[in-house]
Amino acid sequence: MALSPTLVPLILILIPMFLGSVSAFSPLKTDTLKPGQQLRDWEQLISSGGVFTLGFFTPTESSTFLLGSAGVRYIGIWSQHGPINPVWVGNPTESVSDSSGSLSIDTNGNLKITRANASPIMVNQHLSLAGNVSATLLDSGNFVVRDIGPGGVPGRVLWQSFDHPTSILLPGMKIGFSLKTKKEISVTSWTSNLVPASGAFRLGLDPSGVNQLLVWRHDDIYWSSGVLTNNGSSQLTLELSREYLDYEFKFGSDKYMKYFSYSIKKTNGSVYSSWSLDTLGQITVTNVLRSNTSNRWISESSQPCTTDLKNSSAVCITEKPTACRKGSEYFEPRRGYMTGSGYYGYSLSFGLSDCHGSCWRNCSCIAFQSFSDGQCQYWGKGSKFFPYDSFTFEQKIYVLDSVK
Repeated sequence: MALSPTLVPLILILIPMFLGSVSAFSPLKTDTLKPGQQLRDWEQLISSGGVFTLGFFTPTESSTFLLGSAGVRYIGIWSQHGPINPVWVGNPTESVSDSSGSLSIDTNGNLKITRANASPIMVNQHLSLAGNVSATLLDSGNFVVRDIGPGGVPGRVLWQSFDHPTSILLPGMKIGFSLKTKKEISVTSWTSNLVPASGAFRLGLDPSGVNQLLVWRHDDIYWSSGVLTNNGSSQLTLELSREYLDYEFKFGSDKYMKYFSYSIKKTNGSVYSSWSLDTLGQITVTNVLRSNTSNRWISESSQPCTTDLKNSSAVCITEKPTACRKGSEYFEPRRGYMTGSGYYGYSLSFGLSDCHGSCWRNCSCIAFQSFSDGQCQYWGKGSKFFPYDSFTFEQKIYVLDSVK
């Protein structure tokens, strides 16, 4: 049985970055997927309060994404009232190549994406307790699989998306590690704006027991929040937010895990809040305060980069000094071409930051290009850059600031 009578078909549309843009064409219909039903590419689940949406999307290079597109597709959750970017992705490592995908749930609670001419993609698996189950999108942004008791009363949670974060931390979501398995639950950056697979950075709880958050770049500590109180810390800036919001940070443990979570205790009106980890390791704290008469957008960044950049568009990643780099150099994006022989590198690349690091450590490297598939191209000394500054020309080459 299909869900189409209760879900809203979508037209091809490019969503601009402004409040309320999604809700303009996605009225509230249903928040729950049941066995025997399918959520097809053009259909969506809407949480009961109209706060979050779950559906298929296509990432783009900019801060927008496409619905109803024939491009590569992912299943994700996004806010109806906050930034238009997914807060969770269900199939980050394997996309659907076209619009043939549909999400379904079996009687054991296993979620899968079926598609044309390819095997299904499992969103979750290894649940084997048959019974009456359903998957519901909550107003918290959590997608939960639950037992359904007599009279349709929701029972225990069998699986939830909050236990499998991608690049965004939401209120009530826990990051930390399992006390039994020591497995880490962390927020991870995307590989690139086009690829939601795990990138080079992850945000998690300090395993030493100190009440602080750490950002790792692969296995090296890249940034530390310092000891956190409800006023933030010297490294996690919440100056603007605290004028309007009352944060509560919780470092706790239960029989399953040691964790950090945050909540907002009181506001005048409703609020959308998120902490996002981007592809360069920067944390952006976003809060949207909504009232009956107005919306207030507050966005603050905790930037691990310590380089004093002369160009605001330059790549801001802190690298260790080398024999040929003092730490003050930077690479800036330019539109144009490089002449001279370039060479490629692919192994162990997790996006722009890895291409940057490899070029930084090679004293002969003066420019690089990063591709969405993880591949990098580099140019050495003797190569020259020729600008081609056209709005329609999207190719970006990252050039050392001293290269003309």
